[in-house]
Amino acid sequence: MTDTETPGLPPQLLAHPDFLSACTRRDIGAVFRLAKLHAGFFPARIARLTGLTTSRVSEHMSTQRVMSNMQVIERVADGLRIPGHLLGLARRTWEVDQPWEEVPERTLSTEAWEILDTLTRSTVSNEVLLHLEAAVIGAAARYPSSGTGQLLPTMTRQLAKVHQLLDHPQAVTARRRCVELLAVLSGLMGLAYTDTGDPLQSSALFHMGHVAANEADHDGLTAWLLTMQSITLSVNDKTEKAIELLQRADALGGAAPQRRRAWVTANLAKAHAAAGNRPAALSALERSAAHLDRADEDITGLDFFTVPRLDGIAGTIHFLLGYYDPAADMLRTALDRRDAADTKGRAILTFDLAECRIRQGELDEGCHLAHAALDLSASNSVQAARNRATALGHALRPWQQAAPVAALTERMREPHG
Repeated sequence: MTDTETPGLPPQLLAHPDFLSACTRRDIGAVFRLAKLHAGFFPARIARLTGLTTSRVSEHMSTQRVMSNMQVIERVADGLRIPGHLLGLARRTWEVDQPWEEVPERTLSTEAWEILDTLTRSTVSNEVLLHLEAAVIGAAARYPSSGTGQLLPTMTRQLAKVHQLLDHPQAVTARRRCVELLAVLSGLMGLAYTDTGDPLQSSALFHMGHVAANEADHDGLTAWLLTMQSITLSVNDKTEKAIELLQRADALGGAAPQRRRAWVTANLAKAHAAAGNRPAALSALERSAAHLDRADEDITGLDFFTVPRLDGIAGTIHFLLGYYDPAADMLRTALDRRDAADTKGRAILTFDLAECRIRQGELDEGCHLAHAALDLSASNSVQAARNRATALGHALRPWQQAAPVAALTERMREPHG
């Protein structure tokens, strides 16, 4: 090992869903391939760290050989510094001896469900499931105000725990709850990976989520998952496919809470507006408002949709349809009522309001709002906000000689805008 080489795999790879899955299967060939792909650990380096020959490592990478000898698997765990529990091994001596100050931050964040799990290791208890469900819903609630990078490690640990639970016999009710958690985490992480610019990982997670939702036979959960996936498609300008998913979600949502039905139809309205279908957009928007009027359940869990959120979507719909005057009023009202901590949502709404003002001929105010939107998205950037900034830049071209537009355009060219 050279002086510049780290002794083990980086924490971000150890938390990657594909890596966790490979470890759970004890697919050492996949572990080696992922180490090469994501961390630059080529066969010769893996061989040096694990005591294997380079040719043997290459054979495992190419699936010509399957590793089943537990002593060799232990050497791999120790050489690459893979925590024992990931491979179903005893805690490694280097884990025990690792100084407290050198433990990666992600391992220090211990939630109640993790502590309770140590008391109920053989079978999952109701207490563990309750705390795990609360932790997952908590991650969903924090998503609008948290950096994607902050939440992904936590959700990855939660996903690994659900995977572990499903890998063992459970009571029917407990298994169903685990499967539902798997679907929810797949949707949340699918959106998170879209925000980080990783559509392939996002697509894989949504696929897993749909398999889980089908096993759970939960139409309301399937409707939620389809809507989450439609958001990622809309971000990538796949509007027609988003409409298709949202129409399926709308059809499945009959038994879902009214707030969820309002959220589904609001997103359907926005997708129709993006496609230029005015009657369908306004009709779906009207249905969303009616669902929200009938909502008498608490704002809890996945059903977070409120009037200020509907106001924001309504403003965006009118903006997309070219009705800039009412759109500007709706967007301003929505921003005034939106939770200040929701920096992601507020950034996108502010971009929409900025373009409304520019389309109305209010260049100074529009550019001022665009700077505010860039400020909001700077510390919590998501793909949707980055795309929205790019679209605004294109819309500014007719006024590119104006001083406020030139200054804004120059800022947008800067790294991290």
